[in-house]
Amino acid sequence: MANTDALVALVIDDEQDVRESLSHLLEQSGWRVVQRSNASDLDKQLNEVSPNLVISDVRMPGVNGLDAFLKICDQPHCPPVIFVSAHGDIEMAVKAMSRGAYNFLEKPYDPKRLLLAAKHAGDQDRLKRHNEQLQEQVERLSGLENLLLGQSTPVLSVRNQIQEYAPSEAPVMITGQTGTGKELAARAIHTLSNRYSNPFITVNCAVIDENHFGSMIFGTETQPGYVSLAQGGTLFLDEVTELSPHSQAQLLQLIEHKEYQHVGSIDVQQADIRILSATNIETDQIISQGLLRTDLIYRLNGLSLSMPSLDERGEDIGLLFSHYTEQFSRAYAIEVPELSTGDLTWLMTHSWPGNVRELMHLAERRVLLSRTRPCSVTDAQQNAEGTPPVSNKLRPAVAAFERALISKVLVEQQGRMDDVAEELGIGRRTLNEKMVKLSMDKQVLLNNCGNPPTGN
Repeated sequence: MANTDALVALVIDDEQDVRESLSHLLEQSGWRVVQRSNASDLDKQLNEVSPNLVISDVRMPGVNGLDAFLKICDQPHCPPVIFVSAHGDIEMAVKAMSRGAYNFLEKPYDPKRLLLAAKHAGDQDRLKRHNEQLQEQVERLSGLENLLLGQSTPVLSVRNQIQEYAPSEAPVMITGQTGTGKELAARAIHTLSNRYSNPFITVNCAVIDENHFGSMIFGTETQPGYVSLAQGGTLFLDEVTELSPHSQAQLLQLIEHKEYQHVGSIDVQQADIRILSATNIETDQIISQGLLRTDLIYRLNGLSLSMPSLDERGEDIGLLFSHYTEQFSRAYAIEVPELSTGDLTWLMTHSWPGNVRELMHLAERRVLLSRTRPCSVTDAQQNAEGTPPVSNKLRPAVAAFERALISKVLVEQQGRMDDVAEELGIGRRTLNEKMVKLSMDKQVLLNNCGNPPTGN
């Protein structure tokens, strides 16, 4: 059985007996060796093999060793190169050394000397790769702080949990109130994981009809599903408690067996994905209300993450509001409005039912209003709560009030119709009927406020 932790050497020489000799020597010392008879198509070879060391002849048909070395140096990760050259090629090998080649040995080479040089070069490359990975990790951790701003104890705890969960392959269920940043947390877990260079695919379970669940998740022979799109990466199931019992059973099969079939096909496909899920309902309520199958809960809730409400993050409120104000000020090309003591007092005493999302929208509203006149935080809040002039007739007045209230909540909830209905205390069907009756266009309303609809 091959040792997957072994260092990899790419041996390039046009003479088969030399390649075989070098390969045998390295393999006896624990290396995994890939042989090539020439250096043509070298970019592809390096991508496929990702060697820790290249051992190359200098003079070969087509691309010579020096040209090959220059190609290797152009790679994002340049492995060390050892040249094994005949006496007449020493000048070319020395030139390569002056440009950064690791070593050169004259043919016939001393096996012990070659193995020692290979060991040192391989160790150097392994250390270099480790440092590169650490640097990537530092950069991604810095990105995590930008995604989940704040220094309060609850936020620091969430960031620590995300760092702990990221390297795992276990499913994570993220709970928290609407607007607390559940998708941001899921993206952070993906970004810090080994899957970060592969897709992060979001599925809003609330908008998937039971009859179309199979084709949308698993795909068909002609149309890829979400699982196919997420191969090698992460599948994020938002509002997972909205799935029907039948859809839950299909999802359970996927999680348990890591296999699926395209709708209409008998061929079994492998699912190389990590599943993250989110809901605004706490786990004990999910169980007590029977919103998810018990066996599915245990599969999805391998690891759990609870997002704190903004009320629990009091010390972060000023920082968050200033951050979003600066962001929107840059976007709208205006000077950043200053926060007064009164503004800060209002921010700290507000209850924030919409959490970070509500705070972000208030910051944007204040920046927009500040383009034409000085605008305090309370001015921006009162502007959001304003209603149109009241008609003397009851029916038009009621319609005007309903239109204003629905518009306000629709913008606050970024177009998520289930959340809008819940906030208004009415059913989803009633909300749809009222919007049709009032001639309200969701897309137009959200575009006018600068908020793209989320699709449900």
